[in-house]
Amino acid sequence: MNTLTLPCYNDSRGTMTFRTPNSIAEMVSWCDSHQHIWFRTISGDARQCKVNGKVRTWKRDPNRVEVPVKYGLYEYGTLTADDINRVLIPVTE
Repeated sequence: MNTLTLPCYNDSRGTMTFRTPNSIAEMVSWCDSHQHIWFRTISGDARQCKVNGKVRTWKRDPNRVEVPVKYGLYEYGTLTADDINRVLIPVTE
C-alpha cells in the first residue's frame, strides 16, 4: 500500500496521511459511499470537496466514470477516471 502525507489546505489544518485508490472500482465505491471526499490539488496539498450528485458509470465502458463535485460556494467540477491519482482515501492507524 502506497501512502503519502500531504498538507491540508496549504498546511493551515496540519498534515494527514492518504492513499490513492487501487482501481476505478474502488474509486467509484469510495465516492459513492461518502458525502465528502479528499483530492490532491495542482499545488500538491489536500482539500476536501462534496460529492454533488450520483456517481455515473457506463455498462459498455466500465472505465468511464463521472463524479460530480462541488468545492466552495461557486466552484463545480467532474472527476473522471483520469483523475484517479488525484482522489485521496484517508488512512487511519
